[in-house]
Formats: sequence, C-alpha cells, structure tokens
Amino acid sequence: MGGVDLLDSLIALYRTKIRSRKWHHKIVLHMMDFTLVNVWLLYRRGCKDCGIPKKEMYSLLKFKAEVASCLCNERKVLKKRGRPSHNVDRDLAEKKHRGSSSSVPSTHVHKDHTDHWPVWVEKKGRCKYPGCKAESAVIK
Repeated sequence: MGGVDLLDSLIALYRTKIRSRKWHHKIVLHMMDFTLVNVWLLYRRGCKDCGIPKKEMYSLLKFKAEVASCLCNERKVLKKRGRPSHNVDRDLAEKKHRGSSSSVPSTHVHKDHTDHWPVWVEKKGRCKYPGCKAESAVIK
C-alpha cells in the first residue's frame, strides 16, 4: 500500500490538468503523469546508487519540465511543413537528365504525312536513325 500511496501523492503534486469533455484525454494524461513519476523514482534510485548528492538530483517538477522541453525540441530543426523541396529539385534534375518519358520521332519524320510501321526482320539490329543507340526491330 505504501508504494501506491506514494505514487498517488506524487502524481497529485504536479498533475497535468486539461479542460476537455473527452474522457480519454484525461486518461492519457494520467498515464503520462503515472509514467513520469515512476521514471523519476527510478532516476532517484539510480542517482543514490551512483552516489550523486541530493542537491544535484532533479526535483520532480524540474524533471517533468526537462522531459517536456526535450519532447518539444525533438526534431525541431528537421521537421518542416509541406513538400520537401530538395527532393523535388533532385527529381526534376534527374528527369531533365533522362529526357522525355516517351520516344518522340524527329520533326521531319513526324510531319511527312506517311505511316511509319515497324519493319519485320529476321535478325535484331541497331536503329538506322543517325545518333540513336536503341535497338529497334520487330522479330517474326
């Protein structure tokens, strides 16, 4: 019984209060207080085992404030709202480097009003268009 009474009295010292109609908020905050008091008790026990004087140990209020400040500052620099710009710029540069996603014929072939069908050949070969390095042939 002594441990439960100690825990209840320590939680009551610096209870996190919230005005809300939602009952689950109160339960979550009570569990947070419960956890912080238990961690603080373990911290005090560890400090006693290491021989740290009582003057140098954090009080419960300072301990809770330190935990709150660490949680508030967690990833403060890295967390930004919106789309990350560095990835967009890199993706755009890669897309420009790759070229267009679909193969577009040259202008003189595109606008000569002639149907251009694949050539059926027996053996696979290189493209005959100058400067093209792709293989273009349809094998029977």
